[in-house]
Amino acid sequence: MHILTKIFIVLVTLLAIFMVPLVVVSAKNQEHWKSEAMAFSQSHRLVSSQLQAERQNHQAELAQHAQELQDYSQRLAQLQASIADCDKQRLDLESQLLTANLTITEHGATNRTMVKSLQTNSELNKVLVDDLQQLRSRAITAERQKLELDDALRERDSQLQVALAARRKLEEELKSLRDQQASAVEKISEYVARFGALDDKGMTLDEGIAPDRDLETTVLDVSRGDDRVLVEIDAGSRDGVKEGWVLTIGDDGTFIGKLRIIDVDINRSTGILSLENSSRGMVEIGHRAYAMMGQD
Repeated sequence: MHILTKIFIVLVTLLAIFMVPLVVVSAKNQEHWKSEAMAFSQSHRLVSSQLQAERQNHQAELAQHAQELQDYSQRLAQLQASIADCDKQRLDLESQLLTANLTITEHGATNRTMVKSLQTNSELNKVLVDDLQQLRSRAITAERQKLELDDALRERDSQLQVALAARRKLEEELKSLRDQQASAVEKISEYVARFGALDDKGMTLDEGIAPDRDLETTVLDVSRGDDRVLVEIDAGSRDGVKEGWVLTIGDDGTFIGKLRIIDVDINRSTGILSLENSSRGMVEIGHRAYAMMGQD
């Protein structure tokens, strides 16, 4: 009995030893099949959603095809109606063609007669064409001459406009000069009435001559010496300035002094200044010099 117990214990121990790997393998197989089942379930859900989307797309395509079929049916009906209209028009055109053929046949004889008449008139037409070509050449020549005359007229008109504009500008400048001259004369008259005649330091008509024209110019330079003051102006012989001229120098209507020209260049002149008074102001560059015709 003791031996059997030992044998039984040994067998149970061996069985336990062999069962442990089986249990481990079974546990691993359960985890594997569980993960496989979960993956299959996810795949099944994914396939189901894709199938649902495909069904919806299929339904949309069926609806689109149905709409296209309806559109094609309408177009087919329209085309059939157009074909019917075309057939009607074809019959009308065939009828018109028959009528036109009859008309052509009727006009054939008339055309032959007209051909003979045209042949007879061809020489006359040739003469007329030659005359027409000559007249056209003359007309082209006349048109070219007209264009040249128009261009010349426009050029002269443009020159006239420029001249008129220059004349208006000169008239405005002349008016301004006359206004300035009148103002200067008025200032000089006031000065003469207040201080007496402007002849000073022995300046007489023998020492100076009255200008023979009106002129307005600008003081360019002032040279002061011990016994005299020389003033240079921007007007010369080309402006008509002559030696001996007596000019009046002023500043905005204020009398400054008298200038007797002693040297004349082509575009500049130099003179001796007199009657300068510090109470009225000294001659400076930029002051205006006035020549008044017949006055010194």
